[in-house]
Formats: sequence, structure tokens, C-alpha cells
Amino acid sequence: MNKIEHIGIAVSDLSAAGSLYEKLLNTTIYKTEDVPSEYVKTAFLQSGPNKIELLEASDDNSPIAKFIAKKGEGIHHIAFEVDDIRAEMARLKREGFVLLSEEPKHGADNKWVCFVHPKSAGGVLIELCESRDFPSKARVQDLTIDEQLNLFQFRHKLIIPDDLKAYFKLSDKEIDDYNIDMFAFYKFDEFMTVKENVGDFGGVPDYRNIINTLPVHQSCFVFANYFTTLAVFAIQLYNDKSEFNEIYAIMGDQYKVVAKSFTEFVNLYREDISSVLF
Repeated sequence: MNKIEHIGIAVSDLSAAGSLYEKLLNTTIYKTEDVPSEYVKTAFLQSGPNKIELLEASDDNSPIAKFIAKKGEGIHHIAFEVDDIRAEMARLKREGFVLLSEEPKHGADNKWVCFVHPKSAGGVLIELCESRDFPSKARVQDLTIDEQLNLFQFRHKLIIPDDLKAYFKLSDKEIDDYNIDMFAFYKFDEFMTVKENVGDFGGVPDYRNIINTLPVHQSCFVFANYFTTLAVFAIQLYNDKSEFNEIYAIMGDQYKVVAKSFTEFVNLYREDISSVLF
């Protein structure tokens, strides 16, 4: 077993528990999912390297409903990540552990799963998880914009501020209306780090040294550019919600902070474009 993949917590009200754990962990739920085979609704939160799965029964016959009726809300199981779930199941059977299924099942969060009976594991329900391959169709094509934003935050372990989220939820036409005087504002599928966006550009201006001069480039994501000077504009994201999200105007390997939030940047840009330029 590689590591603890997540801790499962049984809850009576997924919405209320989600709000509680968002405050507790200072992060947001990045995914919710129904698992009909287990009669359960799930929600996932990420805090640093740690993942929490909240589970609410969707039917009176759900194991979660029975667990809560017997023990109340609380820790339901501990899940471990494995590379080959069938091989791990065979190993555990040889060691005398009792499995709750002969074959892996399709679980939440795109995993193959199998549970070890708590009576053979010191009273703890253990789950084995193996990541399943995603379908050949791009993931984002099946996700709403809210799900895409949550997935981005989960992958990067960074929080997108509310004003920028609201912008990304606008229609394509509404986003295009931001573009004036050779400015181009990006849609969410174009949102990428400074290095990904311009790090290999060796023209004029030459951006290739920006990853050395901008110390926070890994957490700065480009959301607009200005064709006239080939400048780009990036917002700094943080691991937790922040009072400020600095906006950098970047040209070549030079940069400066031009606003302290996306909203402030847009207001300055609309009042006087020159105020956000070099």
C-alpha cells in the first residue's frame, strides 16, 4: 500500500457537513458525486496532501445509513492507495484478511475499490483504492464550469478568488466584451501559469528568463495579454483564501504589481488602461 488515499466520514447531512469541513479545513469542496451501487452521496475536500471524503446515505439500505444508526456520525473508513488492487486483494487474502467483495467495484472519485472487513482489521473498515483510467474524451468536456474550477484548485492546491471565479463563469460574449484597445482577456481553458504561457517565448520581448526574475511564477496564472507591447497579466494564487491576489504586469523578464485583486485590475483597466501598463 502506497499511502492513505483518504479518510471517509459518515454524515447525516452532506450540505451541512460540507460547510462545516470547508470552514474547518479552510478550503472548498472540489467534487461531489453519487455512487448508486453503494447508495451513497459523496463530497471531497483536499487539505495539503490530505483528502477527506464525506458520505451521506441516499437510501435507508445504504451501509452509511446503518453505520450512523448504530454508531452515529464520524469516521467510517480509512482508504489506502494501491497500484494493483487485484494483486493487493490476493495478498491480503493469503494473509488471512476477509474481503467484502471478490472483485473490485467502481467507487467514487474514479477509483476501483474493495473493502476489508473490520473484524479482520482490528475493528477498522479499510478500503483499497486504485485509480481508474479516465476515458479518452477530455475530462473537462464532461464537467460544469464549477467542477472545472474545483478540479483546478484540487490539482494545483491553490484557491481561485471569488471575483475571478465569477469572471470565468461569464458567457463567451460577456468575456469578449472585456477586450478593448488590443487587450485580450482569457477564458478559463486558456488560464495557465506564466511559465506555460510565455516561458519559452524568445522573441521581443524575451520571456525566457522570467522564471528566474519572478520568484512566485509557479503560482502566477496569466489571464490577459496586451498585443501592442506583447505584455501579459497574471494573478497570484495562494494555498488559502487571501485578502489580496496581486496582479502582475509582465513584459519580457520584467514585472511589476499593478493591482491587488482581479476586481481592482478591471476597474483600473476600464478607467485608464495606461495605469496597468509599464
